[in-house]
Amino acid sequence: MLSRVANLIYWIARYLERAENTARIVEVNAQLVLDLQSRQDADDPRAWEPLVFVTGSDEKFHELYGEKVTERAVIEFMLFDKENPSSVLSCINFARENARCIRDQLSAELWETINTFYLRLKDDDFTRYAQLGAADYLAWIKTQTQLFHGVAEAMIPRTDGWWFYDLGRHLERADNISRILDIKYYMILPSVQAVGSALDMVQWASVLRSCSAFEAFRRSRRGDLDLARVVDYLLRDPAFPRSIRYAIVEAEQCLQRIGAGGTRPATASAHELVSQLRLELETTEVKKIIASGLHEYLDSIQTRIEAIHDAVQLAYVTQGAKAA
Repeated sequence: MLSRVANLIYWIARYLERAENTARIVEVNAQLVLDLQSRQDADDPRAWEPLVFVTGSDEKFHELYGEKVTERAVIEFMLFDKENPSSVLSCINFARENARCIRDQLSAELWETINTFYLRLKDDDFTRYAQLGAADYLAWIKTQTQLFHGVAEAMIPRTDGWWFYDLGRHLERADNISRILDIKYYMILPSVQAVGSALDMVQWASVLRSCSAFEAFRRSRRGDLDLARVVDYLLRDPAFPRSIRYAIVEAEQCLQRIGAGGTRPATASAHELVSQLRLELETTEVKKIIASGLHEYLDSIQTRIEAIHDAVQLAYVTQGAKAA
């Protein structure tokens, strides 16, 4: 497969997954804000500023909206702002442009799905979001991205193109689940005594629901909702499709289907990095992670996923283009 085509397919999946998870990040924060209404105003910067920090977009946000952080500004920035390359609208636009460049490689149904999604989204703004309500609007975004993934799974042949698509989707998913967990870290409770309280449990339930994990968690992990149990589930569960461990295992399998790791140093590096992260997630105890600093550990996961991405780009895109 041409490296250019592989890269476009890889990024279509990443953009779609990023759009869905951005909606999930907004959703969990909106729910947490409702849970904390008794003690802080919805436009308190402490309620919405965590979103721009955990997505790594704080500099861009303050450049566009100034120092004041409000619900409206953050929603506009994360969902609709064309100047924010990670907003939902920007991600869907980029995915659509990538798909347009390789329309001869895609089924008509796949193109129609992304094109229709973009055309319905492109004129929306905070007013539309507020009219429909956060829950309904964000559910619509998630449904549209899942529709695209479903059509892709049904239509894309299981050749290298599919494995690049699946690789991009799972690397992006692992990165974004770590950011959703990080939001709860930033939403500080009123006091140490509140840890383990009803409010704390409600917040962890919101985090699980934002990952579509609440029912699955309840079925597989009996007992209370608390920091260690929820983090262990979303970080290390081997069976739940949205856990970080599951996503990294899938990414490793995609790399193996694309090609063995020993032929070139860059390719070997990509295989080695993803294997090391998978092994660490399988063996590290969550209590040790929390004791050494959950935020720092999640940060390190994001850095390592970025390193895997860079290695994939070097192995299959940069050097692939030179070879061609």
